[in-house]
Amino acid sequence: MDYLVIGSNGFAQMGDSAFYKKLKVEMKVLLDFFHHNYPIPRKFKTWTYYSVRTFNHEFGDYQEIVLWYDCDHIEALEASEIESEHEVFDLFWTWVRVIEGVDLEDEQLTNQIKDAYIQSVDISKGEHLSILIAS
Repeated sequence: MDYLVIGSNGFAQMGDSAFYKKLKVEMKVLLDFFHHNYPIPRKFKTWTYYSVRTFNHEFGDYQEIVLWYDCDHIEALEASEIESEHEVFDLFWTWVRVIEGVDLEDEQLTNQIKDAYIQSVDISKGEHLSILIAS
């Protein structure tokens, strides 16, 4: 298996005291967004899926939405002399370009993440204030 990084919204910022809580909410909203708006086409479902992947960085771990795919299967489709299999190969990469072109920092998507975060915090502890300060 191999993966392509789709990305993140940037709502959760390293150094923020609520970073990991915001990151968890951001990743859930983005994963739901892709499943709902860009579902895996039926032809790819057995060898392609979305997930959240954690990456290491010198300042701490962070997460991104990734698209996993079976690279051996893709290579076999590309090398195939069967026209329909080569068409699936082309269709896959056309679909990937659409996925990679999604604006993850779109205002509406950012607001969805903010709303989901606010619903997840304990207002009695003032956890919601970090979103107000960052905005």
